[in-house]
Amino acid sequence: MADFIRLLPESIANQIAAGEVVQRPSSVVKELLENSLDAGATSIKLVFRDGGQTLLQVIDNGKGMTETDARMCWERHATSKIKKADDLFDLTTFGFRGEAMASIAAVAQVEMKTKPAGEALGTHIVIEASEVKKQEVVSMNDGTNITVKNLFYNIPVRRNFLKSVSVETKYIIEEFQRVAISRPDVEMSLFNGKNEVYKLRTSGLQQRIEDILLKSKKGKLLDVEEKTEIVRISGFVGSPELARKTRGNQFMYVNGRFIKEPYFHHAINNAYEDLIESDHHPFYVLFLEIDPSKIDVNVHPTKTEVKFEEGRPIYQIILSVLKKALAQYNVTPEIESTAFIPGFDKVSSPFTDRPVKQPSVKTDSRYNPFIGDSVKKKSETHWEKLFEPFRDEPDRTAIPEPQTEITELTSKSESVEVGYVFQVHTRYLVCMVNRELYIVDQKRAHERVLYEKYTSQLNTAKVSCQQLLFPRTLELQPADFELVSNLMDEINQLGFDISPFGKNTLIINGTPADVPKGEEQEMLEGILENYKLNQQEPNLGKRENLARSLARNAGIKSGTVLAQEQSEQLVNDLFLCSQPNYTPSGKPTFVKLDPGKLAGFFE
Repeated sequence: MADFIRLLPESIANQIAAGEVVQRPSSVVKELLENSLDAGATSIKLVFRDGGQTLLQVIDNGKGMTETDARMCWERHATSKIKKADDLFDLTTFGFRGEAMASIAAVAQVEMKTKPAGEALGTHIVIEASEVKKQEVVSMNDGTNITVKNLFYNIPVRRNFLKSVSVETKYIIEEFQRVAISRPDVEMSLFNGKNEVYKLRTSGLQQRIEDILLKSKKGKLLDVEEKTEIVRISGFVGSPELARKTRGNQFMYVNGRFIKEPYFHHAINNAYEDLIESDHHPFYVLFLEIDPSKIDVNVHPTKTEVKFEEGRPIYQIILSVLKKALAQYNVTPEIESTAFIPGFDKVSSPFTDRPVKQPSVKTDSRYNPFIGDSVKKKSETHWEKLFEPFRDEPDRTAIPEPQTEITELTSKSESVEVGYVFQVHTRYLVCMVNRELYIVDQKRAHERVLYEKYTSQLNTAKVSCQQLLFPRTLELQPADFELVSNLMDEINQLGFDISPFGKNTLIINGTPADVPKGEEQEMLEGILENYKLNQQEPNLGKRENLARSLARNAGIKSGTVLAQEQSEQLVNDLFLCSQPNYTPSGKPTFVKLDPGKLAGFFE
């Protein structure tokens, strides 16, 4: 029998390894930035074009490499980080596997210039698909300059699986943010082509977080600091106002390495229980320092998964530390609602040495300005008017005629017969529609009505826009600004008038007529949050996603008091929709009360 097992050529082995290490352009960004930090760089510059597919360049002022090291670093399993197996349990660097550089060179055209301090000349190397094309000396500054061109040029299938330029740009920005937050002592800059996205100077952690993540003035960063025998926890968590529907602003580091740990994320969510809505995620940037021998980072080539020897105790420590931080800043829920102004309790009165006491405010969530003694008296005086909508009702003892289904009725008729509408708990509408009894969720109903309106607008000509007397500006995070730029035409087609206005900033010249005055910025921010959340659904088109997002943000909220005419109009508009039964996301908008079941309640 002939032998059939063969050793793969090095170039093919590198391409196979690249499948795990280099998943997309942002994977290359992560490896190159971390290598720069391991080299002791104090200044790092990242440049990319076309979402990183045509160009990725990282320039640093680290210690550089000698001619031999410059050639050796592109070989598989060549590393300066470890020498023996025991070193895996005492890691203080980002890289250690020796696979990243070889994997990158296997699927791209790579050029590197590097020079260590004290040397007169550096080394210039050009590699394509793991093959060294050129090596020569070069005059340059201390440090390393690596350029990666035409990623996956030799693997067309892999290149076709990359997302759009805007999506890949978003991933690159997120990867840059993760690295930049972990090292505020390093000067870092990011350029999308010639456009400057970030230029971060050395600073403290709080300033670095604010420079990268906090463009809005809402909310506050809460300091977290605790040291135990098991773990030392430091960093910042956000006040409840900083919570978002998407998971974007959540960063956890172990010994300086960014990780994804759902177990610890669950502990953080528990700390915020009853402080934020159930579908929102808290803001946090937390650093855990643990004995390297108690963790294993050699789980996956991307090194974002870590095994913990003492996971349960760390979970409890995180939970208690965050609850303590939230309580100290007086955001923990109490029986009585308390108005709080940060630092107000520490301010002294100019007329006395006694500190000013913080006022206590009691609220009654059941209070309704439309229900009072005057309303009750009026209702008692004219109680018979409540029954006027039912005077023309047929005899309930007679056999009722078959009723038209809602979907048939809304597709064939231009109006519906809406009886008197009652609002219950400022959330639900009890109504008679075509002589059938329904309970309607007002928030979901309005979302359905607006969705169909905006969908129609996106499929027709541009609608009228209400111009603002004083245009407003809105500064966004770079990834969000890139997203808006990609959606600019569709957003304006919905009735907005927005355009770029400098670095990561929009100018709002006009809005749709139904956007409340003064809420233009909040509306756009809310649309973006919902749009990013909806992107998790497969096969959801850009236009439909945008219509859903705007409908969800522009709709009335639960707890809104509606006038009688408004309630009736909302019910009428709902049942005239092409699909009144459900919201765009598939949640029911109403329930129909069967007369037979109602009668059963009294038997």
